[in-house]
Amino acid sequence: MTSKNKVIVKILGQEYTIVGEEPREFMQKVSNYVDDKMVEIASKNKKFSTAMIAVLTAVNIGDEYFKLLEEYEILKNENGRPIEELEKAKGLLESSTIEISKKDQEYDNLFKKYEELKESFNNIEMNYIDLKEVVNRLSYELNIKDNKLKKSEKIVEDLKNKLVQSEVKLVQTKKELQEFIEAFDNS
Repeated sequence: MTSKNKVIVKILGQEYTIVGEEPREFMQKVSNYVDDKMVEIASKNKKFSTAMIAVLTAVNIGDEYFKLLEEYEILKNENGRPIEELEKAKGLLESSTIEISKKDQEYDNLFKKYEELKESFNNIEMNYIDLKEVVNRLSYELNIKDNKLKKSEKIVEDLKNKLVQSEVKLVQTKKELQEFIEAFDNS
C-alpha cells in the first residue's frame, strides 16, 4: 500500500489541503503553478470572480496540456523515425557484415592460391636455373665436339687430297711402268 502525502497550499490567497501519492514537493510545485496562472489571469481583469478565474485558468492549463500533448506526439513520432532508421541501419550492417565475411573468405582463398602459385613459380624458376646450367654445359660440350669435328673434317679433307695425289702418282707410275714394260718388251 502506498502512503498518502498531505500538503497545505495557498492558491489565489486561499488555503487548500491536498492529499495524494505524489511527493509533497511535486504537489507544492503543481499548486504554485496553478496559483501563478490564476494570479496572472486575475491581474488582467479585476472584475472576474474567483470561479471565473478558476475556469479560465483551467481552460488555459487545458490548452497548454493539449498543445504539449500534441508536441509530445510529434516528438514521439520523430523519435520513432531514428529507431526505424537505426533498425534499417542494423539490417544493413548485418548484411554488410555477412558480405564482408564472404569477401574475407574469398580473399583468404585467393591468398592461398597466390601462395601456391608463388611456390610453383619459385619451383619453376629453380628448374629454369638448373636447366639453364645444363644447357650451358651441353652447349660448351657441343662447341668442343664441334671444334673436334671441324679438325677431323680438315684431317679427312687433307687425307682425301693426299689420296687423290697418291692415286694420280699411282696412275702416273702405272703409266710409266707400262711404258717401261712396253719399251723393255720391244727391245
